[in-house]
Amino acid sequence: MGLISFFKNLREKYRQRSIRKNRKALKNAKIMHEERAAAIKYFASLDDPRVAAPILLQRFDFSLDHGINDTREKEAAMQGLIELGKETLPYIKAHLKATTRIAWPIKVLQQLTENDAVIEVLRDMLELGEIDFDKDKIDKNYDIMCYLRDYSLADGGEFLLAMMKAHDERIRFAATEAIAAQENEAIVGTLEKYIADDSAENSRIRQVLTECYARNGWKLKDSTIPAGPIGELDFEVTEGRSIKKI
Repeated sequence: MGLISFFKNLREKYRQRSIRKNRKALKNAKIMHEERAAAIKYFASLDDPRVAAPILLQRFDFSLDHGINDTREKEAAMQGLIELGKETLPYIKAHLKATTRIAWPIKVLQQLTENDAVIEVLRDMLELGEIDFDKDKIDKNYDIMCYLRDYSLADGGEFLLAMMKAHDERIRFAATEAIAAQENEAIVGTLEKYIADDSAENSRIRQVLTECYARNGWKLKDSTIPAGPIGELDFEVTEGRSIKKI
């Protein structure tokens, strides 16, 4: 082995040792804030997204009791990922698919790419299978739909109609909010039956749909919904089949 190769291998050995040391510090919630902050700074300045991005993303997977330090560290990790650039996108997408803590990674994603790409990632993250007994997946679906509510969806949110079959009321409510936010009469109209459903567990869904119809001046097509007050809500169905606030 030549002298150049020897020193090259030695540098790589020290580099790998530093990566292991700082990765361990970054993931340790029990050490001093300054040690984690130094580790975040190390990876943020490491000009290698293949190494830095997956490790910086791990900082979003736990929270500290000290809220200010927690926010500062996550902001530093986020800024580091943003500065590493679009090469981090594959790692962010993979992390989002695997994690249940999506808020901070989505902030990074929103900074690095356009809305359509963010929507695509959010859609891909949704768990469409049977998850009624998996609280983490239920919570994640709920969070995803809360984000989707703020975007203009090309199909008017039609893909979210499948979520109305969920057992968890929060999922049905979040899906209703996201669909109603699109204000697409054809898609929202498929949920008219919920306006007539006065069950207690349907109250929030009913409220969202009623407000959406009143706001847009849409007429009800479901003839089984009678004219007059809509349950306990401050709305009524007019003789002309529209909804207005009382």
